[in-house]
Amino acid sequence: MAPSPWLSLLTPSLAALAGVALGIFLERSRRAKGSRQSSRDVVNSGEDLRVERGELEAAVAACLEAAGAPKPKANLVARVLVAADCRGIPSHGVNRTEMYCGELRAGLINPDAMPRLSSETVSTANVDGLNGLGAVVSEFAMQLCIRKAKASGIGLVVCHNSNHFGIAGFWSELALKEGLIGFAFTNTSPFLVPTRACRRAGGTNPISCYCPGTRDSFQLDMATSTVPVGKIEVCHRKEQEIPPGWGVDRAGAPTNKPTEVLAGGGLTPVGGHEETAGYKGYGLNMMVEILCAVLSGCKDVGPDVPPWRVDRGRPVDYGHCFMCIDPEKILPEGEFQAKLSAYLARMRGLSAADAALPVLVPGDPESAEELAAEKHGVRLNIQVAQGLRNLSQDLGCLQTMPAPIRDLPQNVMAPRHPHTV
Repeated sequence: MAPSPWLSLLTPSLAALAGVALGIFLERSRRAKGSRQSSRDVVNSGEDLRVERGELEAAVAACLEAAGAPKPKANLVARVLVAADCRGIPSHGVNRTEMYCGELRAGLINPDAMPRLSSETVSTANVDGLNGLGAVVSEFAMQLCIRKAKASGIGLVVCHNSNHFGIAGFWSELALKEGLIGFAFTNTSPFLVPTRACRRAGGTNPISCYCPGTRDSFQLDMATSTVPVGKIEVCHRKEQEIPPGWGVDRAGAPTNKPTEVLAGGGLTPVGGHEETAGYKGYGLNMMVEILCAVLSGCKDVGPDVPPWRVDRGRPVDYGHCFMCIDPEKILPEGEFQAKLSAYLARMRGLSAADAALPVLVPGDPESAEELAAEKHGVRLNIQVAQGLRNLSQDLGCLQTMPAPIRDLPQNVMAPRHPHTV
């Protein structure tokens, strides 16, 4: 599809907004026409329901509080989880509530811990999370990183002794809102099978980079595995097969069964196998591990990180890395933001190979999902919603669930989160 000629007559910022709107329209048309599926389409397929965002946050927070988290911290974690569903990332959304509550109830996380500094310079710091909630540690670290970037132009803060921190993009967005370029990385428990290996030895180890434009922004948030393990978990809950290339079984052979990936198999790195350059994803995976676990001083690195299960018997000790750059310190008077918006508009205006598949930039699909969530409510797969209902009933807080979830059948048992059993 040729770029629309009228886009060239608009200012870069207006062209960017017009491009996003066009992209959203064509993306919806693509789904309606049944064009080839993305990984996003796979995890968002099936029956779903819509829930008002504030109600869902309150309900998730109630579950976390019932499991032992103090109310303010439960509220923060709930905002992080629901933010993922709002952006169309159910792998990291309320799907995770059961696991978080399981860790709290098993005494694997210290819900009262407040992070503290292990070392600090003008532009850097190392934070000890004291085995606290990952969102609490990450908020402390990113806010510190933002302050350092505003003062010196750049900030770098690493963390150790932390826990799962949700979607990486949530933390990059904090920097974005302050007019900064924000990076967020974390290591995780081993789920990835490296190139030429036959067992798990690396996490999903995401990379997030958000950059501010004049009215829009660049928003990259990606795992260094082909897909994050949460997408496998969602398929498991929905009892559906996974596409080719996502994972391997315990023998290292490709599989389309999520149970085989979760029960001793693993994820492929970005790029897949060696012949399709999976070693590049493997290299990026190691880079994140170095920044998060080696640089911060985590006790265990790579294949030695404990499994993310409620029966692991000890703290998981995840490491994070946050970096902020103030573009005004390098290109003053908004020059960076203007140039970025012009660049994004240029990319969105590229000719598409398939008229039903417009050229987008990272963050466009998520922005479209957020607009839909704001207008119609947060989308939850029916099986994920059923699991949340069952969890709230078990924790004695079913009355806090929004009506669409509370009114689901009482006697239906959705597949449980695979790492809680």
